[in-house]
Amino acid sequence: MVHRLTLPRRDLLKAGALGVLGTFLAAGTFDKAGAQSPTAENVMSNLKALKFGNYNPNYAAQWPFRLAQALGYFKEVGIEDFEIVLTEEYIPGLIGGSLDLTHGDTSNFIGAGLASGVPLKIIEIYRDSEWWMMGVGKGINTIEDLKGKKVSGGQLGARNTWILKQIIRKLGLNPDTDVEFVPTSGGSDGRLGAIIAGTIQATILFPRHRKGLEENGGQFLSIELTPSPQEAICTTADWLSKNEDAAYAFVREDIRARQWLMKPENKDKAYQIMIDLGYEIPPAFMALYQEEIDQISPDGGFESVEVMQTFMDQVALTGEVPAGVDWRKFIDMKYVWAAQEALGLPKRPPSM
Repeated sequence: MVHRLTLPRRDLLKAGALGVLGTFLAAGTFDKAGAQSPTAENVMSNLKALKFGNYNPNYAAQWPFRLAQALGYFKEVGIEDFEIVLTEEYIPGLIGGSLDLTHGDTSNFIGAGLASGVPLKIIEIYRDSEWWMMGVGKGINTIEDLKGKKVSGGQLGARNTWILKQIIRKLGLNPDTDVEFVPTSGGSDGRLGAIIAGTIQATILFPRHRKGLEENGGQFLSIELTPSPQEAICTTADWLSKNEDAAYAFVREDIRARQWLMKPENKDKAYQIMIDLGYEIPPAFMALYQEEIDQISPDGGFESVEVMQTFMDQVALTGEVPAGVDWRKFIDMKYVWAAQEALGLPKRPPSM
């Protein structure tokens, strides 16, 4: 089995990229007309190698895929070569054909599909929940202490800024008049640095930031796990038309690995597999096992149509997608539903 992790950027869009991602599920049945009608129980991947895009090098953004590879799940369904291609240009890579599948933001896939006219298809949800966590700096003990202070969610038009405003409003202040929003760069780690330096007094952080925040006198004033189908696995309709067996197989084995990951008795082995593959996981991050898996969809689905609609309404407020977008055109849950049935899991979402 090949364990490859490459870091191309511009080269990603060049034809003939190597690599591949993983394998999938077993053979196929036939309908009355003799056409192949695959199911998640009997499909074998028609591709032995897949190229899988990912924008995030963090182990938690790649955990189930790497586990499916390391545990031999992909190999069982015919995928012998699995390559994760790290790049910020994962959508151009998908559209250009140098990637088979990619992990990324749900809203980005839908926005890119609208902008390009290319029929992108989300076939699985990765993270279906997110932590809404407001970290504050030293000396901030109550929401009232934030009055007149500088806060940041990153870029002013970003969704994290919108989330921070919701938290501040929920805690009793007016985010438009009681605090000053300023832009910051460097992602969440950069925002933590700004808190520690004292240039801002509140921001959106994540569980992994707790140790650094508290060691520098800060704390979390608000922590809430919110339903949010924010990240997904996507491909193109053209790729699916040629590789449906691979899609059914990949989704099933990915969900199978997620189910394995969710069992506490597998925690130590799950971390060790990632460490053996070269991922750096500090002990402080390993202590956040439950917080990490709480965000990952255990079955590739999301809670309901209502939850997805709420999420789309939220991202529309930031301009990431148009208001009223028909998101159903970009999501096909049949692969997830087939895998859920094959694995004995409830159908989620129950309908579209």
